[in-house]
Amino acid sequence: MMLVDRKLRDGVLYVTLNRPEALNALSPELREDLRVALLDAHQDDDVRCLVLSGAGGNFSAGGDVTRMGQNTPAKSAARLGLGRELVELLRNIRVPTLAAARGHAVGAGFGLAMGTDVIVAESGARFQCGFIKRGLAPDSAVSYLLAQQLGVRRALYYTMTGEVIDAATAVDLGIAATQFSSEEFDDRTHEVARRLAEGPTAALFATRKAVHAAADSTFAQTWDFEAFAAAVTSSTHDHKNAVAAFKSKTPARFQGE
Repeated sequence: MMLVDRKLRDGVLYVTLNRPEALNALSPELREDLRVALLDAHQDDDVRCLVLSGAGGNFSAGGDVTRMGQNTPAKSAARLGLGRELVELLRNIRVPTLAAARGHAVGAGFGLAMGTDVIVAESGARFQCGFIKRGLAPDSAVSYLLAQQLGVRRALYYTMTGEVIDAATAVDLGIAATQFSSEEFDDRTHEVARRLAEGPTAALFATRKAVHAAADSTFAQTWDFEAFAAAVTSSTHDHKNAVAAFKSKTPARFQGE
């Protein structure tokens, strides 16, 4: 049985972690199914945006606690290697990514959500660096992504205490872009995702890479990257069509090319 469901709608690929009986805990099998889904999405021209979510009212409880406590160093390294690959795939896939977070997003599940470009939270969502509750240090790039977003001292607080971050606080901290009520969550999330799917895919990719790189780059390095990205995107069909639409006073329609 596949542990990751996929559904394409209006150019938006919905990738759903489907292990609700375990709060979508990230078993090795689920991680592998997710890896395949992300790689396939990267190659599919029909996919213009990817939404990652969890079945059964929760995003993901993170690592599978039922399998913890028995790892050898080699097994732990292999597990963390796949976790790193998933976050890197989310960061480097050619289309915008969005996490639709309901319920709990804990530990490595929090890392997956943070690895996307945009987090949209349902009003009852709860985010948590739960590693410390299991006697573990953070993985899945949570320490890096959280420190990048919040600064070192505030990131230390949440990683060392494991305090739950509710949806409203997540928005205030900039972890989530916005929150929607449970009644409107699906429709409003699709509106955001469809808006991204209808955008210029190449320019969105370059924008994402530029913003990610800026956090670790000097001003001069950022300028160099932006110059390169501008040179590339100015040659795309989407750019040329947008200019033509502007001149003819008609709406621009991006094809993702």
